[in-house]
Amino acid sequence: MDFPSVEIRHDIGPDEVAAHLAGRDVPVILKGLVSAWPAVERARRSPGEMIDYLKACDAGRLAETFRQAPGGDGKYFYDEGSAGFNFQRAAIPLKMTLDRLNELRGQAGAERIYIQSAPLKDYMPRFKAENPLNIPGAEPRIWVGNRAVTQTHFDINYNLVCMVAGRKRFVLFPPDQTKNLYMGPLEATISGVPTSMASLEKPDFDAHPRFREALANAMVANLEPGDGLYVPYMWWHHVSSSEDLNVQVNYWWNTAGAEMGAPMLVLMLAMLGLRDLPADQNKAWQAMFDHLVFSGEAGGHLPPEMRGILGDMAPDQRLMIRRAIGRNLQD
Repeated sequence: MDFPSVEIRHDIGPDEVAAHLAGRDVPVILKGLVSAWPAVERARRSPGEMIDYLKACDAGRLAETFRQAPGGDGKYFYDEGSAGFNFQRAAIPLKMTLDRLNELRGQAGAERIYIQSAPLKDYMPRFKAENPLNIPGAEPRIWVGNRAVTQTHFDINYNLVCMVAGRKRFVLFPPDQTKNLYMGPLEATISGVPTSMASLEKPDFDAHPRFREALANAMVANLEPGDGLYVPYMWWHHVSSSEDLNVQVNYWWNTAGAEMGAPMLVLMLAMLGLRDLPADQNKAWQAMFDHLVFSGEAGGHLPPEMRGILGDMAPDQRLMIRRAIGRNLQD
């Protein structure tokens, strides 16, 4: 399936990347962003040399690892009955997984393996030191695996993806396409955030008719070693890894700050409290949310000393209100 390409920039280097991305709300490919990393140089020489380098950087910890039996399609998703998943999770020594990936190279229909989101400071501090990129507020994480498909999902962070070895294809959808992506369960997720139930590989427009609209608004980013991809906050992305060895480092950050609370929990609480109200009440609360939460205009008519939660609040005021809400929920 063909999609328009994400904007490609060749003129953004490591020193200016953070400033360039600040406030940006659409994706961008940063060609060659980390091409000078020693890890990228090793990956370009051979997958075996890449694996040896990763093993040399290993701090000896157990890493969360997804495994799918031989003959699987490589897509980490729910099982046929949607009661569980089509893969297994395990905490495995990183070196053992790297050796297994090396053994599987070149084997058709091989077992699929995926080391997910291991913080470099804990798992590979040497890699972090030798392959630096300064993204304020972000700790780099590494992802290592063979051929795989990560189903369409979003992250509640800003995301800079850096391709080290192999190739990946990202298909991206803006947040306003959420209603057209047929979100899966909020509680039983594959990796912590909801995924789309609509298949990009084999769309079923009878089951998911609005998915056509999502596809009409999609764009694609093809990454090779050394490239960076900026994925804005809560943009949906579907990721295909196409080589026997794929290594990615990503940086997640959030400028909102911890005192703002956890938006997903707030959303779920609102669903519990409001979704099943009678239609007239539901409509009234929708208007209340639109005005008080999203308009940015509520409280402007009041003197500052009267605004309370409708005005600017210090972190300690936010914390006090959150604690009061927590006590009320417990009661």
